[in-house]
Amino acid sequence: MMTSSHVTPVEHPRSEVLSAIYRGDFDGPLVKESIAYLATAGRWKDLWDIADSMSREVSILFDSNMMSWVDVGTRGEVSLEPPIGATIPFRLWIHTHPLDAYWSSTDLRTLASYSSILSDALVLGHDHCKKTSRPITGQDLLGVEGPLSQWTSEPCRMYSEMEIIPTPEVF
Repeated sequence: MMTSSHVTPVEHPRSEVLSAIYRGDFDGPLVKESIAYLATAGRWKDLWDIADSMSREVSILFDSNMMSWVDVGTRGEVSLEPPIGATIPFRLWIHTHPLDAYWSSTDLRTLASYSSILSDALVLGHDHCKKTSRPITGQDLLGVEGPLSQWTSEPCRMYSEMEIIPTPEVF
């Protein structure tokens, strides 16, 4: 699903967000603004918990102006579809997986497709995340040739081990 307008990050009371989720209002402002806020604040575990409480994957895209675009997918997939009005190059694509953070075949196709207009990507799992960036010489890469050879292959990191949680401003 393609988001038509950016989402302003707002920290809403958790009880109101959970109430909206319970009502099935996954695409409403309470949920999407909260997801954008958690992504902007680098609160990865809280963001994953919101996605998990909906039994959905979520995607947050930050464009070159640091505007956020939020999509709610299904239990098994959320795709990156550049929204109308977003400015390239995109700084960061964050998305969640139901349990573990890894680069799925869909993720790898997405990274390959957007490698010329995306700088960084992060996939969130239940207690850890996995990041990829445009490579710095000497790093392991997601692919040997083609577009995936433009992306780093970094190990998973536990949220509890992260000294500084990388937020979009840091990328």
